[in-house]
Amino acid sequence: MNTKTKIDCPVCGYQGVEGHTCPNCDTDISLIRSLEELPPRPKSWIKEIAILMLVIGVTIGAGGSFFALQTAFYTATIPNPTPKVASSPNPSPQITPVLKKPPILTTYTVKSGDTLSSIAGKFCRKSTDWQLIVAVNPELQKRENQLDIGQVLKIPSSCKGKKHHEHN
Repeated sequence: MNTKTKIDCPVCGYQGVEGHTCPNCDTDISLIRSLEELPPRPKSWIKEIAILMLVIGVTIGAGGSFFALQTAFYTATIPNPTPKVASSPNPSPQITPVLKKPPILTTYTVKSGDTLSSIAGKFCRKSTDWQLIVAVNPELQKRENQLDIGQVLKIPSSCKGKKHHEHN
């Protein structure tokens, strides 16, 4: 062991002890000297590895999110292309989808004393057609008898135009 290293006594604080015993308080400091004279430990790479793993994880996560968003972006913005048929001796007929117009809805604001039956009686052929109103106002399901004053209800065109369709 190298006894030239000077150590401070941990008991009395005497500075610069060169041997294995403190000359002031006779404390054996050989164990402390042995620890002090150990070769320096190699630098720990655990912290650096943890930081590297964190950076890699964040990069992979951000990259995955970027590609997922790009896919969603392109999925959301590509219009429905019409299929192009190459000219061939026997061209197949193209099928054009017929789009139905969404039903036109009338609205009605609930007043004091209104019930679904009375509203259906005003707009539909009979007051028992209130189920048609519930069908286009899903918030009314399971609370058909609890209308709120000022609540705006949609009245379906199927209810409103029923008289006209039956005369055709």
